[in-house]
Amino acid sequence: MYQSVLAYRVENGRTYHAYKDGWYLLPNDAEEVERLRLTHDILRRAMGNRSHLAPWTKDNFPRRVLDVGTGTGDWCFDFAEEYPEIELIIGTDLSNIQPDVGPPNVQFIIDDSSQEWLDDDLDYVHTRDTNGCWEDMSAQVIQQAFQKLNPGGWLESQEFDIVLRCDDGTAPADHGLRLWLSELDRISRVAGKPCTVTPWLKTWYEEAGFVDVHEEIFRLPTCGWPEDPEEKVIGTWMEEMLNSGIDGILRAYQLRVAGLTMEQHQRHFRLEIAIV
Repeated sequence: MYQSVLAYRVENGRTYHAYKDGWYLLPNDAEEVERLRLTHDILRRAMGNRSHLAPWTKDNFPRRVLDVGTGTGDWCFDFAEEYPEIELIIGTDLSNIQPDVGPPNVQFIIDDSSQEWLDDDLDYVHTRDTNGCWEDMSAQVIQQAFQKLNPGGWLESQEFDIVLRCDDGTAPADHGLRLWLSELDRISRVAGKPCTVTPWLKTWYEEAGFVDVHEEIFRLPTCGWPEDPEEKVIGTWMEEMLNSGIDGILRAYQLRVAGLTMEQHQRHFRLEIAIV
């Protein structure tokens, strides 16, 4: 592997990808790896301990799979364990943060997936938690997947809605998490890679030419308030993920894009944590 790919940018106490430096604004250090792994566990549990919603079964599984923006590669490993007879699962990312050892049918590639994909023999394309990765998710991912998938193939996007919702309407307009999500949405738009994508995903799929398009929405409590035992676990994990991740998620957005000083960012961060 080229050393330049591993020469990560060190900035304001965090590290960031080197390949296509500056394209993605979240860090890739040990703290972020732990957050990504926890996020993977949260989403899998919220989906009923499923890795996918596409109608794959032990008797009908894809031959070649692409996981775009794979991060830690945990989803690839889960899918390979579930369907060990798959020919190849490729995970692409800007950062080399995936384990060196894994199932023999899993391969990780350092790649800028916003550019044209070289592989046009795919049966299943998957994205998860890629908010803020794309200038135009419709063109760079969804339309491209439609062109690269074999007939009968599936595209699946498991993405976060970054709007705070409240069942009983008691969360005030100035709730810390609501303000933080609003700030993330605003600055990501300024950066040219909007974090808000979920309201348009179904439309983008249909406009690209996909048929049999399904949309499912899953609740993600942000703390351990639910009485339901399963939702309580998810909420507790979400609270841990947010409290450990808010600083890293927003740091480059505020310092690199919005021009805040570290002192201003830390003051903003402390205020958000206190209110949340």
